[in-house]
Amino acid sequence: MKQLIALATVLLAGCVSIGSLPQSAAEVDFNPAMEGRTGWSKYEEVFVLKGTDTRTAYLAAKAGLSDAGFTIKRASFEKLFAIGEHGITAYDWNVVAGVYIKELPGGGCAVKVQVSGSKDVGFWGDMTAKSWPQEIFKGVRKYIETESNITDTNKKIFK
Repeated sequence: MKQLIALATVLLAGCVSIGSLPQSAAEVDFNPAMEGRTGWSKYEEVFVLKGTDTRTAYLAAKAGLSDAGFTIKRASFEKLFAIGEHGITAYDWNVVAGVYIKELPGGGCAVKVQVSGSKDVGFWGDMTAKSWPQEIFKGVRKYIETESNITDTNKKIFK
C-alpha cells in the first residue's frame, strides 16, 4: 500500500493545475524580453494589439484559448485574464494556459500568454506537441479579423 501511495505521489507531482498560473493581469510581467521557453515546460509570449480596447482583447483572448483546443476554466474581465486547460496529447499529459491583457498608455493592449505543461521526463523529455502560445495567438487574430468591430484588418493592429 505504501508503494502505491508513493507511486501516485510521484505521478501527480508532475501535473500542472490552473492554480499554478497568475489569477490576474496585475500579477504578470509584460516584459517582452521574457519570451520563449522560460522554465521546465513553461512558455511565454507577448504581443501588442494596436487600436484594440480591453473588451475586444479579452473576448479575443477567450476565443484564442478555445480555438487552440483549451477549455476555459477561469476568466474575469475585471482582472483581465482567461485561463484554460487542454487535455492529453501525444506529447503532453496536460497543459494549462493563461492569457493576460494590459491596456497601453498610447492606446491598444499588450497580450501575454503563459503556458505550463506537466513536468515529465518521458521518452521525449521536456517537449510539447505544439507551440501553444502561437496557436492561441492565431485564435486571437482570427477573432479580431472576423468577429470584432474592427472592420479594416489592414490597420496594422498586430505588432
